[in-house]
Formats: sequence, C-alpha cells, structure tokens
Amino acid sequence: MASAKGHERGFRGSRGWRPMVIPRVLLQLGRLVRRRRLRRAPIILMYHRVADIAVDPWSLAVHPARFDEQIDALTRSRQVVHLHELFDVNARGKPGKPLAVVTFDDGYHDVYSNARPILQRHDCPMTLFVATGAIGSGREFWWDALSRICLETSELPDQLDITIKGGRHHWLIPKMVDQAGRDKVYREVWSALRTLPYERQNAHIEDIAKWAGVGLDARPEHCIMTPGEVGDISDDLITIGGHTVSHPTLPAHSFATQLREIVDGRSACEQMTGKRVLSFAYPFGDHDALSVSAVREAGFEFACTTRAGYVAPEADVLRLPRLYVGNWSGDEFLRKIEDHLF
Repeated sequence: MASAKGHERGFRGSRGWRPMVIPRVLLQLGRLVRRRRLRRAPIILMYHRVADIAVDPWSLAVHPARFDEQIDALTRSRQVVHLHELFDVNARGKPGKPLAVVTFDDGYHDVYSNARPILQRHDCPMTLFVATGAIGSGREFWWDALSRICLETSELPDQLDITIKGGRHHWLIPKMVDQAGRDKVYREVWSALRTLPYERQNAHIEDIAKWAGVGLDARPEHCIMTPGEVGDISDDLITIGGHTVSHPTLPAHSFATQLREIVDGRSACEQMTGKRVLSFAYPFGDHDALSVSAVREAGFEFACTTRAGYVAPEADVLRLPRLYVGNWSGDEFLRKIEDHLF
C-alpha cells in the first residue's frame, strides 16, 4: 500500500492538479446544466401596443416592422401556445422547442389593425387582456390623455393646482423645450391619479383638459378597440382574457370593489366574444392577497403579473411572471430574452 505522501504526490500529478479543482468543475458543470435548463424554460411575453408613435413615456409601443421581426424570431426558436395551453403542453411531455406565450394588455386598436395580421402571418397564438370599460368609449385611456396634455401640448398655463383626496397638489409647468421637466410633471400627476377610483380619475382628467384647453376625443393613434372588434379578434389564434373594467390599481381598493371589477370585466369579455374567459392580467401588475383571492373567486384559472421571470414548474398559476418586450430588432429581442433568463 502506498504511503500518504506518495498518494498525495500521485493525486497532484505532474500537471499541478489540486483537490479544489473538483468542486470548481462541478460548480461550472452545474451552471451549464442550469443555463441549459433555463434556456428551455417556458416564458410569457408582455406587450401592449404595435404602433409607430412619437411620444411613448412608458415605452409600451413596438414598431410594426420590429414586431414582425420579433414574432418571426420567436416562432423559429420556440413553440408558441395559448396561455391556457401552457401547462397542458408541459404535462404532455417535453416539447420539441421551448414554450412561449404572447400576451397583450389593455385593448388598443393597433393590436387589432397592426398586431393581428402579423400574428396571423406567422400562425402565432396570442392572449389579449381587455380592460372592458374603455372598449367602445371613444376616449383614450386616462394616462394617454394625460400624456397628450403634459407632453404633447406646447402652450400650457404656468401652474397646475388640483385637489386629490382632500390634499392640494401644485405643479409649476416648464416650457415645452424642457422635456425632462414636462416628463417629471407627467409622472407625478400620473402617480397622484393612479390609485383613485375610475370616476375620480376621469373627473380630474376632464378638469386638467379644460385647464389645458385640450379636447378628450380619442386621437387615431390612441384609439381603443370597439366591442365588435373584440368579438372579431377572438378566434382560434387569439384568446381574450380579463383585465378588469376600469384598469384600477387593485390593492388600493376593498375586496368587494376588486371582486366587482374582476367579475364584471370577465362578464363583459364573455358577452363580447361568446366564449368562456379563463385568464386574467392584473392592471399595472399590482396585486395583493385579496386580489389573488378575488381572481380565484371570479373563476379564473390563470393570472399574469408584470414581475419578470420564466415560468417554473412550481409556478403559482395566479401569479405568473412575464417578460417585458421593448421596441427591439429580432436579434436584440432574442438577446434580451436570454438576458432576462440568465
């Protein structure tokens, strides 16, 4: 039997092998296995608009040409399924490609006019979450109307004063050349209105529009779908999901209000489409335990947040993560997906 010294010399060898190399190799191997597993992890993509618009403070719009590139890249690299099919496909065994789901929030008309033809051309399924109170209203979403006033109206009074929840709010309004200053005002007013009930939001927007001398009829590039368009877009390729009635910040409201928003939104979607609605997306991604309970009580089987991440096997089906998609080229789109995952 060799001595301990001889064994140690033999283990190290002439190439400087060290015992610490084994854990390091195992760690690297583990990282490679994890990377390979994550590359195949299911993902849910989050879109809002497919349009070419000049002012987009929340970066919600993807140019139609770039959306075409993205969907082409996506369908080549992944198997795209409806949200309600995601777990069924997983349950049937390992698919040939990693799985992906495409979702849109809100119900902008450009999803009907611009996104739908591209999705049809690539035979790419999609789930559209509709905020039903805005459908057919002839108005813009309140945040778009506010953007129109703060960011797109050259001449405004020098200051804005409004009372919200009994508190007086005051803003000095910069000139149009100070885009950063205008953007700051926009975001602060948006934050002040965000948690209010729908009626109060609308009342404040009407007051601010009068103050600015700006109309509130929807501009062509910011139109929302009509009930007929929601019914028409709902087919084998595109599934409609719930997104409440008035797009509220749900945790800012009572359980009863949350449940009413969620249930009434679902009923309106089913009335427009004549189909059962199974999936839901939390407005702004905001939710708390009461929101999840309300979604469950309303009968939804799946619900999406705006939290970034892939869909793990043990994922909570009423708190599913999604990946934001920006106005990227097809190649950049694929790189960004990997960045999110790794």
